[in-house]
Amino acid sequence: MMNYFKLVRVVLLILFFLNSFKVFPQKFVSDSSGQSPAMQVAVSFYHQFLSPETGLYNGSEYTYNTYYPFTINEGNPFFFSKGFEPGSVFYNNVLYENVPLLYDIIKDELLINDPSRAFIIRLNNSRIAWFKLWGHTFVWMMNNRTDNSSLSTGFYLLLHNGKTSLYARDTKSFKENTASIQGLNKYVVESIDYFIEKDSHFYKIKNRKSLLSVLSNKKKEVTQFIKKNRLNLRKDKVNALTKAVAYYDEINQ
Repeated sequence: MMNYFKLVRVVLLILFFLNSFKVFPQKFVSDSSGQSPAMQVAVSFYHQFLSPETGLYNGSEYTYNTYYPFTINEGNPFFFSKGFEPGSVFYNNVLYENVPLLYDIIKDELLINDPSRAFIIRLNNSRIAWFKLWGHTFVWMMNNRTDNSSLSTGFYLLLHNGKTSLYARDTKSFKENTASIQGLNKYVVESIDYFIEKDSHFYKIKNRKSLLSVLSNKKKEVTQFIKKNRLNLRKDKVNALTKAVAYYDEINQ
């Protein structure tokens, strides 16, 4: 009995520390690597004690056949793979690591298995600050800014995290064609938009001109950097934008 009460006291102490870290701005997205060894042990013990954690497994059921009751001839609705992959999610102000995750891009929903793996759960998007999957970080953003109506609510891929940040909005949808003798073919098409966050404002980046317009106070330097490094926004947009924004952040002190 004494050991039980000691355990309860430890868990309450851990909860106190976790509550102290509730504020987690998107500008400082990270994982547990920045925590002290003592904090990492405490968080690990916290998760083990609560396993399976009811704080995570509280969404509604996801049924693939209900969402997609047809044959998809080409592509899939998910990010990278149809299968679950270990990742991390900051959910309800708590960081969960090594959790099998699946991101449905078409529905813009993050999925997990229930503890018994009998069914799939759709996590509540508004409770997700960010998640990491396949080495990529996604953050949840709300379109509550009156200055930029083109920024829709949803998950955004974080490409550069700094004073000036770069995001990508990945969307997928279905299209049909009649190329097959069997009738209509349904296939997935993908579209990606890019946004720069600067001075608390979001700007959609379509090409080199719009990029330099946003980074206008260092236009000459960024232009020279793009030429020197042979960055091509048409053929390799992700790489070019990421490197250009990172360089701008470096010189814009």
